[in-house]
Amino acid sequence: MRRLAVFARAPVTGQVKSRLSPALPASLAARLYGGLLADTFIAGASATCDERWVFWADSAGETPARFMTHRQRGRDLGERLREAFVTLRQRPDDRVLVIGSDTPSLTAAHLEEAFAALETNDVVIGPTVDGGYWGIGARVAAPTLFDDIPWSTREVLTRTLVRAHTAGLRVGTVSTLEDLDTPHDLALLIGALAVNDAACGAQARGVLRAVGLAR
Repeated sequence: MRRLAVFARAPVTGQVKSRLSPALPASLAARLYGGLLADTFIAGASATCDERWVFWADSAGETPARFMTHRQRGRDLGERLREAFVTLRQRPDDRVLVIGSDTPSLTAAHLEEAFAALETNDVVIGPTVDGGYWGIGARVAAPTLFDDIPWSTREVLTRTLVRAHTAGLRVGTVSTLEDLDTPHDLALLIGALAVNDAACGAQARGVLRAVGLAR
């Protein structure tokens, strides 16, 4: 069974994408994140999955009709990811993919690519340009995969790959994408949108257009 989980936050002003300041005021950062989240849900709804979940951090936001809701549990991202895989991987033939909600160019095709790679690998990672990852999938129990990872640093991907290889897991990587965390990321996205609408999903692109940051 294919199970997809989106790690998400409710798009509340002052509680999401704070690192985009001062390039964007808090209210606009929240609107933009809401667009990114909506695009992520659209990609997830379009991908071939047996179950779709939203794992909310803190208070839950609006959950789309085709998704089920769960609360993130754990003191840090590593514990929360570990708990999500324990919750979702219920049988040996389950394929679980957990993704973030701030990857502007993410599409259903990227999710299909990740699930396909899980047929021949124990663990699959979708890297981001900044050294992290937009998604991680597994078809085996891998509880040590998230131990002692320096989250929010450029070492996340490398340290995770080392963890996987140390555990003797077969690891595959899929498409590398940009995420959106900082004013620098925002500037790159606006530049990419100037030449290619596919750099961003329709909902987030609409927010940027509404405030004059995209054509």
